[in-house]
Amino acid sequence: MIISESGLNRAIKDAKRYGGYTVVMEADTVAIYAQEWFIKCPRQKFPRKALATIVEHIGTIPEDGVPMTVTKKGDPQLVMAEAAEDDMTHWCTGQSGDQVTMVPVIMQGYQIFQTQEGRGACWGVPVMHLDLLERVDAEHMTADVIDNDRLLWHGEGEAIVIDAVRKATSGWARAWERVVWEALEGVDLHREEV
Repeated sequence: MIISESGLNRAIKDAKRYGGYTVVMEADTVAIYAQEWFIKCPRQKFPRKALATIVEHIGTIPEDGVPMTVTKKGDPQLVMAEAAEDDMTHWCTGQSGDQVTMVPVIMQGYQIFQTQEGRGACWGVPVMHLDLLERVDAEHMTADVIDNDRLLWHGEGEAIVIDAVRKATSGWARAWERVVWEALEGVDLHREEV
């Protein structure tokens, strides 16, 4: 299992407090997404503590095919199935780009992932969202870059997608941030010192 049970449980609780999350139960799978992350998992493998938290937030086990959004304010709200399907499609599809792996660098609260060849594009994932993955998987698995703004890990029927940034090429980063991130991209961050 690549999904961290404790990490997912924390992410669900945090998402409820800060913007909400949507849960979609289907016959064989469970999907949950918030503003910055998405997970999909076979139903029989879905972490029990996370399911218990969802039931606590909603008051019952969500029905199959009835997407619900949970927020801090108010009761859980039904979501149109088509809207939820569009959201889930957005998270998992798009133009596939590089494949990246974790490097031992954290910059501005982002864990850095770099192309496997080294000396190349660097994406940052918020450290707190990386807890969705089991630590050993995060350190050793390859992630696919989707549309230059998300990283996708998949395995064992599970998918985890987290928003990512590439400040070296972003138009919104400050000039000094672009310079620093460009410098990171000029170094093979996978190399260990001898």
